[in-house]
Amino acid sequence: MARRGVFTFDTLTPALRRLLPAVDAGVDLAFDYMAPRAATYARTNAKWTDRTGNARNGLFAKHDSDPMVLHRLTVYHSMSYGYWLEVRWAGRYAIIGPTLVHIAPELAVAVAAAVRRAVDTMGVA
Repeated sequence: MARRGVFTFDTLTPALRRLLPAVDAGVDLAFDYMAPRAATYARTNAKWTDRTGNARNGLFAKHDSDPMVLHRLTVYHSMSYGYWLEVRWAGRYAIIGPTLVHIAPELAVAVAAAVRRAVDTMGVA
């Protein structure tokens, strides 16, 4: 006989053990989907005039993760002078910050959808 306030059967722990990896996998896919979109946005919307095309073609985005702990989207220049395009002239030619500002809401929606799909798949209300 169970006493008041004491659970004799734990349904939460097994459900979380199944749910959390599914959520992490969905978030991983959302970040992988957004990385090339961020790189394309940066290359398309960079305000500078190309001389060689190296700076524009040297804009990349990558997804780094530590499973079940961290997901990070990094937008970066591969050319050594990319730093100066970001900071010189009070950031007039900056593209990394504006790219992240543009991508963040879309990424948030994608992550929320991934979490919702995982929850729906597990049958958790």
